[in-house]
Amino acid sequence: MLAGGIVEPGAGAPGAVIAYVAVSGGVQGSRLFKVVGPANAPVVSELPSATTVDLGRFDREAQRELEPAIRAIAALGGKSAIAKASPAWVCGHVKAHLKTTEGIDVE
Repeated sequence: MLAGGIVEPGAGAPGAVIAYVAVSGGVQGSRLFKVVGPANAPVVSELPSATTVDLGRFDREAQRELEPAIRAIAALGGKSAIAKASPAWVCGHVKAHLKTTEGIDVE
């Protein structure tokens, strides 16, 4: 996992996650994935091969995309904050995506 964050569920809201994951494909090179959406059902998508890895931009984008989840929880009377998402949990979603969509097992 290169960057990202999570807003844990709270006050009846599902929370949210956004993370960027690089997967080394050996001879095929590396691939970059984005994990985003509600914390209870994030979606994995592959970024274009020409995507520049800019960790600062990824962090800023994560802050911006997670802000609505923080506001939603606050509107319901809860308190929330952006925390670091578990790399194992995030990477598990990418591994499952690759297994389901391409039949690839990632170590």
